[in-house]
Amino acid sequence: MTIVDGKKIASEILESCKRRISILHDNGKTPYIEIILIGEDQESERYVGMKLKKIKEVGADGAIRKIDGTSSSEDVINIVKELNSDDNVNGILIQLPLPEDFETEKILSQIALEKDIDALNPATLEKIDNNQESYFPAGVIAVLEIFERHEVPVEGKNITVVGISDLLGRPLASILKHRGGNVRMIDEGDHLTFEYLVATDIIVTDVGKPQWLRADMVMDGSVIIDAANNYVDGKVIGDVDLEEVSEKASIITPVPGGVGPILIAGLVENLIKSSE
Repeated sequence: MTIVDGKKIASEILESCKRRISILHDNGKTPYIEIILIGEDQESERYVGMKLKKIKEVGADGAIRKIDGTSSSEDVINIVKELNSDDNVNGILIQLPLPEDFETEKILSQIALEKDIDALNPATLEKIDNNQESYFPAGVIAVLEIFERHEVPVEGKNITVVGISDLLGRPLASILKHRGGNVRMIDEGDHLTFEYLVATDIIVTDVGKPQWLRADMVMDGSVIIDAANNYVDGKVIGDVDLEEVSEKASIITPVPGGVGPILIAGLVENLIKSSE
C-alpha cells in the first residue's frame, strides 16, 4: 500500500515551474496573476494569500484585488473586462464562493478563456466535456498528477466520482471518460449502492462527509483519492477513514498532505502556460 506524498509531488512540480519561469525571465516576461477577492471572508483571504505567496516564491508575480461586498456584479464584470484587455495580466482568478448577492456564473463567464487559469468560466468546462484543449482546474491537475506518478491505469477501469462540483468532480469525470474509464458520477444526495462501490477500481470523493468511506465499502487493491477538507474539532480530515481503508487500498491520499498541496502547484503550471 502506498500513501501519496502530495507535498513531495508539489515540490517537484514547483521546482520545474521555477526553471520554466527563469527562461521566461530571460525573455523579459514574468507570469502575472490577478486574484479577485470579493467581500469579507477570512478563510478565503487566508487561502488566496497562500496562493499568491507560492506564486511569488517560484518567480512569478501577482496581486490580490479586494472588492467591497457592497459592489455590484456589473462592477466586478467591468474589472474582469479591464483585466482581459491588459497584456501584462496572464491569469485571472476569482476566489469562490462569492457573496450571495453576486451573479457567480455571469461573472465567471466574462473571464477570457486564455486567462482562465483556474478553469472557472463555464465555457472552459464545456471544452473539457467535449474533449477540447483547455486549462484543467487545479484539483483535476492534482488527481491526474497522482495517477501519472503512481502509474494508475484509467482505461477500462471502473471509476466512481463522488461529489460533482465544477472545480473537480464534473471535469475530472469527463476527462477520465475520454481516457477510457468506465465512470459513474454520484452527486451529494444521489443513491450510492454498496455493491457498486465494492466493485470499483478507483474512487474519488469530495462530498464533505467526514470519514464516510470505510474499509468494508472498498475492494482490495483499489485506488482511493480523498479530495475533501472537513474541519472537525479544529482538525482537517477527509471523506475517507484513512486508518481503515489504507489496509485495503493499493494507493490512497491522506488528508491533509495528499491532493491539497498539489492544487497550488497546478495553478502555477497553468499561469506559466498562459505566459508562455
